[in-house]
Parts: sequence; structure tokens; C-alpha cells
Amino acid sequence: MNEAPSVTSVLWERLRLEHQGSYYFASAGGLGFGMPAALGVQLATSSRRVIAIIGDGSANYSITALWTAAQYKIPVIFLIMKNGSYGALRWFANVLKVDNVPGLDVSDIDFVALAEGYGVHAVHADTRDRLKHELSAALASSLPMLIEVPTVLDVPAT
Repeated sequence: MNEAPSVTSVLWERLRLEHQGSYYFASAGGLGFGMPAALGVQLATSSRRVIAIIGDGSANYSITALWTAAQYKIPVIFLIMKNGSYGALRWFANVLKVDNVPGLDVSDIDFVALAEGYGVHAVHADTRDRLKHELSAALASSLPMLIEVPTVLDVPAT
């Protein structure tokens, strides 16, 4: 599951998609679909683990999916790619050549605290080794988990 516009090109370079149904992405956009959709995909394919790669801007549209994951013990792994921005909206502003759009910066949101408040175990992974360790731990668990990953802001070209 991918709803992190600012890292999509990097994902395409690195993912090996070998099985049908291994990658879900809304081709026409739709902010906030990723987290609840990941829960649905996980429920539909219980023999496989779902890793939802979600931008921090997108996560704000459906953060309450964490409550559902915790209450029903749906073992989705949420990777929150935290660049402090609503990347999709920033991209639209650039396309429309609109300057000084308010509310595009979301740098102070603590997704670890939010997840824990909803009952989901969460960690901050700011190095490659920490990310690998936490992802391995999440895959070994049968519970939902959120991993907050700091990234750099990279606005796609228009």
C-alpha cells in the first residue's frame, strides 16, 4: 500500500513486485485512502503482511484507522514517511502556480505519540539500521505497528 507521494519514485526503483496484488496505490489520488485501505487489504489477505507506506500529510486524513487496527488487532505495519509537509497539496499548488498556500507544513506532528494514544505500538526510526530492526520486529509480531521515518522534503517536478 502506498500513499506517500514524495517517495513513490524511490519505491518504484527499489521494490520487487513479483506477485499480483503486491502493490496498491490510488492512481488518481484521493487523500487519506491509504491507512484504511491497508486494513481492508490485510483483512482480505491474512496470509500476507501489509506494509502501508504513508506520507505524514496523507496520514492526517485518516489517522483514526490506527484505532481500528488496535481494536481489531489487524497486523498492518504503518511506515509514516515524515517530511513535515502535505506533499500532494504542495505539488498541486506548484502546478497551479499558487504561492504562499497556508497549512502545507506539518512538521510538529508526533506520530509515535498519536499511534500510542490509539493503542498501536510505535517507534521512531531515524537510521537505516534502526528501520531494518524495527521492520523485522514488526514482521515478527502479530499486532499492528507504526514506524515513523524522517525523510527529506522533495516536491515532484510539475
